[in-house]
Amino acid sequence: MERMKIILGVVVLVFIFPAFSWAQFDLWNAEGYNIELEGRYWYPKLDSTVKIVDNNIGTSINLVNDLGFNEQQGFGEARLQIKFFDRNKFNFSCLPMKWEADQVLTQAIQFNGQTYTAGTQVQSRLDMKLFKAGYEFDFIAGNYGFLGATFDVMVADTQIQLKAPTLAIDETHNATVPIPMIGISGRLNFLKWMGLTARVSGLPAGGYGYVLDAEGSLDINPVKYVGISGGYRFFQAKATYQDNKADYKLDGPMWP
Repeated sequence: MERMKIILGVVVLVFIFPAFSWAQFDLWNAEGYNIELEGRYWYPKLDSTVKIVDNNIGTSINLVNDLGFNEQQGFGEARLQIKFFDRNKFNFSCLPMKWEADQVLTQAIQFNGQTYTAGTQVQSRLDMKLFKAGYEFDFIAGNYGFLGATFDVMVADTQIQLKAPTLAIDETHNATVPIPMIGISGRLNFLKWMGLTARVSGLPAGGYGYVLDAEGSLDINPVKYVGISGGYRFFQAKATYQDNKADYKLDGPMWP
């Protein structure tokens, strides 16, 4: 909760303050670039559960406590932004993530119609790839930053496998889900070469769940075309379909 308060504080500073401060500046000068390529390293904490049911057989599984996945590990992400017609942007990002574990179960679990008894050696793997592409329109843009609306489609491609050789069980569940998202993005440059950036996007889906992706960062550009940044990101995707449930929660620091 404290981490989310920090992110929300950055969001308020970036999104609310410009409404008062930018009115006295030249708002419609676009940022001085056309293509921006960025690489980031995200070190999130995994706090997730899944329930995959077949023939009414399936229990809620905590990926860290039950399967032994690393609670925190890092992943690289690639981002591309193309600016056109001054205040219009195309955004794309690719974030591949993988967790693996080999652990003796301390309690019985059920996955995809199979029962894995306590004391069984289980080899498990989770592959998750998040692809995000979309359009951004900056209704305010100038030397002091920008403020805009985003319209994205995130494709979440997940595969989870639980293998127990002694029980001759090897179950895999795949899911690829396109998720439309709307959000807001902004940056406040309080120095010529330093600023705060915040992005929030998501999709509420009622009883089916929701998706929320929020981040805040400090960006430093001491030399033109070269920059570094560091911040914090929170991501959660919660979904319910028939008897299947997934709650993927990831949050942690990020840097170049």
